[in-house]
Amino acid sequence: MNSASAAFLCALACLPGLARAQTGQALVEASLQRHASPANVYEEHALVMTDRLGQYNLRTTRYYALRSGDESRKLYVIESPAELKGAAIAIDRDAPAGSRLGPTPSTPVFGTDFLVADLDGEQTRDFRYERDGELDIERVPHFVVRAEPRDAAVVRATGYHQRRLYLRKDNLFISRIDYLDREGRLARRLSLRDPRPDELGVWRASMLLMEDLRDSRRTLLKVERRVHSPDPVPSDVFASRQARR
Repeated sequence: MNSASAAFLCALACLPGLARAQTGQALVEASLQRHASPANVYEEHALVMTDRLGQYNLRTTRYYALRSGDESRKLYVIESPAELKGAAIAIDRDAPAGSRLGPTPSTPVFGTDFLVADLDGEQTRDFRYERDGELDIERVPHFVVRAEPRDAAVVRATGYHQRRLYLRKDNLFISRIDYLDREGRLARRLSLRDPRPDELGVWRASMLLMEDLRDSRRTLLKVERRVHSPDPVPSDVFASRQARR
C-alpha cells in the first residue's frame, strides 16, 4: 500500500471521531462538500403520487443540471402524461449574491408533495445549524442537526420553519429530513432511499420519498436513469426555457 492510499484510509477511519467534534454547521457543510453534485447531470424520473385513499397518479420527468462553482441551473420537464408534456420548472441560482431565479420556493412541483425548495438543495447561508443529539435509523447511527431559518424572510420564502437533518455517522450522507410546522409539530418528512455510489464513489439516492404527514399524502421520486456527462445536458435546453419566462 502506498502512502497516499494509507492516508486516504486513515482519513476514512478518523471521520466518525472528527465528526463528533464538529459543530452542526460544520457537519452539514462537510456533507454537502463530500456529496456534491457533479458539474453535469441528466436524469429520468418516475413520480408516483399517492393520496390518503391509496389512489395514485404517475408522472415521468426529465431533469437537467449544470453546476459551476456555487452557481447552478436546474430544469425539470414533464414527459407524461401527454396533456402535461413539456411543462417545466427552471431554477437558477447565482453564486455572488445567492440570488435565485425561478418559481417561488414554496411552490409545489407539478402538483406533487415536493416543493421547489425541497429540490433546490440545502442553502447554508439561509439557516443556522445546531447539533441535536444522535439517532439510529434502520440500525445505522446518525447525527441529528437542527436547522433554524436565519430570519422571517427565509420562512416566508421557503415555507420552512424548523427542520431536522439526519446524517450518517460513517459518511455524512443525509438520509432523512424532518420538517416541523410553526408549532414544532412534524409536518413533512423526506427520506433519501437506496443510496448507491456513482462512478466517483459518491453516494446518490435512487429514490426520494416525500410524505405529507398532515394530509396522509406521499410522493415517490424514483431515478430511472442517471448520467453524469455534458452530452445529454446541452446549454441550449436552459436557454430555450429562459426565453419562455
